[in-house]
Amino acid sequence: MATPLPSSRWMICGLLLLATTLNYLDRSALNQLVVPMKSGLNFDDVGYSRLESNFSIAFALGTLLTGWLVDRANVRWVYPIVVFGWSLAGFCTGYADSFAMLMVCRIALGFFEAGNWPCGIRTTRTVLPPEERSFGNALFQSGTALGAILTPIIILYIFSIYGKDTPGVWKIPFRVIGVIGFVWVIAWLVLTPRDLFPPPVRADVPGEPFVKVFKDRRFWLLVAVIIGVNSGWHTVRVWQPLLLQKTHNFTIEELQRFSIGYFLAADIGTWTVGLLTLLLARKGLSLLRLRRWSFFICTLLLLAASTAVPWLSPPLLLIALLVVGFAALGLFPTYFALSQDLSGQHQGKITGTLGCINGLYLAVMFKLQGPYANATGDYAHLIAISGIPAAFACALLFLFWKPSPAVEPQAGK
Repeated sequence: MATPLPSSRWMICGLLLLATTLNYLDRSALNQLVVPMKSGLNFDDVGYSRLESNFSIAFALGTLLTGWLVDRANVRWVYPIVVFGWSLAGFCTGYADSFAMLMVCRIALGFFEAGNWPCGIRTTRTVLPPEERSFGNALFQSGTALGAILTPIIILYIFSIYGKDTPGVWKIPFRVIGVIGFVWVIAWLVLTPRDLFPPPVRADVPGEPFVKVFKDRRFWLLVAVIIGVNSGWHTVRVWQPLLLQKTHNFTIEELQRFSIGYFLAADIGTWTVGLLTLLLARKGLSLLRLRRWSFFICTLLLLAASTAVPWLSPPLLLIALLVVGFAALGLFPTYFALSQDLSGQHQGKITGTLGCINGLYLAVMFKLQGPYANATGDYAHLIAISGIPAAFACALLFLFWKPSPAVEPQAGK
């Protein structure tokens, strides 16, 4: 494959950032608009948790399929297909007139959105050397927060035009976001160099069998890590809007404004981890040591802030939630970088398999959380315990993770 120029590889990472931004525009619109949607389509917290649970199951299947696909087909073509798919599903959500139709749209959204991570992680591994991957992954993952920042801005702007009390006004943001996704597909096909990505792996070419990955202890440690990093992030994403609106009487405008600050703090968290890892690695510090300690610090902040949530009221509650956002998203660059150490040949399948396991876990988690929230109205304690899996994963990293004995060639050099 052609060696990408420095400007090329960071331009590609910029497109990854925009793709993840779109991914979370589509995903977080439901969370930000859940109160008017529950009223308009007549569902409760159990129905809400079913939406998230079925989304996660579809996500699990989608990430598994896409993970295998990007190791066989050129990611330059796979990526725009999945982005077009989730953009179409999001656009159709804007025409949902029943809970059943909404469910179908969310399942389709989950299936196609899952492809973002196998495609993105395969791409950063292709174009970046190891010491740059934490920062490249941070750039890629920071789109989750950027998308969640832009979502309330789009919603507030649309509400200012149509009026927040206009029947069905919640549908318009989904249509707008879907159209933006179609534009990204065109930009990707126009801007990405054809020779940047490696050709598909031929089935008749011998190589290391994928089953060997399962014999690597680090793969099973990554199962704990991906569950740890996603438990806190997604629990807060789903239940924080209801905590602020139902428990603390925030208006939808107040919720949108705080959400901008929350996801901005999350973006700062992932950028801080990625950039510090890059700078300190260039000064000669051990990559493994940097990754372990960045994971530990973020986990400590997440635990301290999340466990305090049930006993706090604004403004201290809001400060604690900002710390939760900073720490929760700050865990992701380290997870991605660790997963990229296992196997270049099977990177897509590794990402897809881990994502599938995580999706199934989240589906069960939301199934359990929904009835509890519906029966008690207690969203705070769901957030309070959400950092515990990350603490467990952190302990395993320090105790059992060993670096690969093989020395990777450095891409882009």
